[in-house]
Amino acid sequence: MSTNAIILAAGSGSRLRPYTDDRPKSMVELGGMTLLERQLATLRAAGIQDVTLVVGYRAEAFDRLGLDTVVNPLWETTNMVETLFCAEDRLREDTVVAYADIVYEPRVIGALLASTHDASVIVDRGWRAYWEMRSPNPLDDAETLRLAADGSILEIGNKPTTLDEIEAQYIGLMRFQGNGVDTLKRTRAELGSIRRPWMDRRPLEKAYMTDLLMEMVLRGRAPHAVPIDNGWLEIDTVSDYEKALAMLADNRIATFYELFPPR
Repeated sequence: MSTNAIILAAGSGSRLRPYTDDRPKSMVELGGMTLLERQLATLRAAGIQDVTLVVGYRAEAFDRLGLDTVVNPLWETTNMVETLFCAEDRLREDTVVAYADIVYEPRVIGALLASTHDASVIVDRGWRAYWEMRSPNPLDDAETLRLAADGSILEIGNKPTTLDEIEAQYIGLMRFQGNGVDTLKRTRAELGSIRRPWMDRRPLEKAYMTDLLMEMVLRGRAPHAVPIDNGWLEIDTVSDYEKALAMLADNRIATFYELFPPR
């Protein structure tokens, strides 16, 4: 059974403007390669050749890559869950799902591929130093994540009020295999049938991936965490990008992420 990947690349990257005025955020460069090119190289080094991009904003920017693409025609008014399910037929027997604005080391995807659970989610236990570098308040942009003794997820994706609510940090990289694929599809079909607090803040079509993962938890289908310690970067804001470039220039970037492929 071969593993395929779906990369969610439809968003406009508004928090990264002006760098995204003329390109999707996954097409900004870090060390002479775009974020997406780095992620693709990491996936291919792990043996994953079958990759689908779900695109929207500036979709033509991806043409030169020659990849299988699916368009989310409603990218301006939807979010990650709807973007993923534009490629529902690419959710197969063993599928990695990844955000497009992250880069990660081969050991990170290696840990994910070593998991035997039906639904596996990469979580970073070393998140705090990275968040403190990104922001004076590490609670900014962080999300709750609590784990059971067996490593299954108890809570994910809420706004934390204390650091005690964060055992690790979700990075936007997960895998569904075997029954996990059907579980994901079934949970998405049921999303909205029970009113959840997040629905008071955003409509169903704006559901985050963490909303869907938490719905799996609440319905007794909890995914399992795959822990890592650093080894990745997210480029979501102008500050993220400019700090990454500065760390690259003075070789501090390896504190959090070893550039792959190396320059």
